[in-house]
Amino acid sequence: MKKLKKFDGQSRLITTIIHYDHTKKSQKDFNHTHLASTHSTNSQLIEWMVLSYQAPSPTDPNRPHFSRPHVLTADTQSSGRGQHGRTWQSPLGNVYLSLYVPTQAYALPQNLCLSYRLDGRLSLCVGYQLSQIPIIEAINQTRLAKHLPTIGVKWVNDVGFYQPQDNLPDQFQKLSGILIEPVNVAGHMLGVVVGVGVNIAHAPVLTQQTQEGLNYQAISLQDLTTQRLQPSEFYQPVSDAIANAIGQFNQLQAAEASEQFIHDFAQRDVLKNKHLQIHNALSEQSITGIAAGIDAQGCLLIEQADGSIQTIWTGTIQVLDSAVSSLQANKHK
Repeated sequence: MKKLKKFDGQSRLITTIIHYDHTKKSQKDFNHTHLASTHSTNSQLIEWMVLSYQAPSPTDPNRPHFSRPHVLTADTQSSGRGQHGRTWQSPLGNVYLSLYVPTQAYALPQNLCLSYRLDGRLSLCVGYQLSQIPIIEAINQTRLAKHLPTIGVKWVNDVGFYQPQDNLPDQFQKLSGILIEPVNVAGHMLGVVVGVGVNIAHAPVLTQQTQEGLNYQAISLQDLTTQRLQPSEFYQPVSDAIANAIGQFNQLQAAEASEQFIHDFAQRDVLKNKHLQIHNALSEQSITGIAAGIDAQGCLLIEQADGSIQTIWTGTIQVLDSAVSSLQANKHK
């Protein structure tokens, strides 16, 4: 084990090996920098990659560089970000992790890279892989035995489960969120940063203001298990999950792989068969219907009252109830 080295006076270089083993044919080693605090792991990593491109320095295999993957973690964030500019509360005791992956055009040979044009399916792949990390698998086995809702993926970028409520719609219990951002310089996409926040020890208390109009609450993994959890124990499995998701996403251009992913995702889809209302802020329109999985482009499929299927690219989701439509019920008789 190598000694820890100073990186820039604020961080320490972690020599932990992070594997990429989606195809079982190779292993990739990712450099990993840990900070006690940063404004945002995504923003910091993007800044480093842009700087490495604009102001090349003498080659140092440990420094963040736009041509190779790099993991950044932090104990806390002062300006953590979620989707659509929302605030991501970042108390001590949780995981704040970002992984940079270069595009194929800028990656060094044999490095993990993004070889397919970026689209929304990557977020679904990341959520799918995160829902299968060992601790979540163990928790799900226990919850399944107790006939409790299991942890899965909420389209399009959250991990958690829906908790039934008496005389009220099911409420989403959010364990993890995903923020994916391209790294662009002068019109060139160097790579992508995949940011993941996981509530390990603490679940931020959400008020009507911090919920920002969304019907959910945060929950931590520690709330769901008696096993004592430490954030650092999750850096490897979360990084592995993201790397596996990149590999999975790269394969989706093949029809067979895409069909398989639709099937696999359905097993982790926490919206499946729920009665939803989806509001599109851009068009200021809302539709209601039954969640019916995803299509090959990663769109949410909604079965409407007349039996037609509507594809949803984006929108704010509210669960109305968990009832399966009469049409779907008849299909399964």
